[in-house]
Amino acid sequence: MSRWDSEVFGFPVAMYRATDASAINRNLPDVRKALERWAAENEVELIGCSPSATEPMWRLCLPRLGFLYVDSTLTYTQPKLHRAKFPRSYAVRLAVMEDQPAVERIAEQAFNVGRFHADPFFPRSLANLRFRRWLEKAFLSLSSSSRIYVTGELGAVTAFTHSNVEGDRAYITIGGADAAFQGRGAGAAVFLGTLEALRDSGVRRAQSKLSATNTAMMNLTAYAGCRFSNPEHVYHWHATQAQYLVDPGSIRR
Repeated sequence: MSRWDSEVFGFPVAMYRATDASAINRNLPDVRKALERWAAENEVELIGCSPSATEPMWRLCLPRLGFLYVDSTLTYTQPKLHRAKFPRSYAVRLAVMEDQPAVERIAEQAFNVGRFHADPFFPRSLANLRFRRWLEKAFLSLSSSSRIYVTGELGAVTAFTHSNVEGDRAYITIGGADAAFQGRGAGAAVFLGTLEALRDSGVRRAQSKLSATNTAMMNLTAYAGCRFSNPEHVYHWHATQAQYLVDPGSIRR
């Protein structure tokens, strides 16, 4: 079970751990019945699955189990951050509590990518709430190992990132720019500034994950000298009677 997602959404969410796709494909009817029975017994309304994109059998059997493809992801790594240099420097600062409302607002309004935003059956309001709660939780644990870097004046943040730091390694969990500043370099400034700040604090290796649909971020990470690995496809299974289900035909862009 995914306890955090379940708490945010208000209904049980689980993850299906990909094992042997060939064995599952040989027993699809039984596996599907077992999956549906387990979900019903545990009142699970959504199940996610993120198999390796290098194993094509998953693309065959997961739809037959009732899963919907929603996204693809890549891991990006800057393996030699301590040596990284950029043509210009970007100023970021560590967030303080006065920045929390602005950062949470950006987190709730600025994103269009990610598996929950990409799922046509999932309500955008809940996908947005998930990111807001993510930053709300991050502000409760600000420390040298949990850092929020921002650009902009106190209380008037234009962009942010959140990183978990352990020793000389950092994992950037999320980052975004205010919608009013998107396309004007705010996202690039906070990302590159974060890398510089992490480097200057002794971090030698930075890593994160991104949606393969986020081509702007892919170009930016490539510019920063990052390498890509671990391609995954992302699937969602929805309970037939899930209360949150959106009719894709009702969506207006």
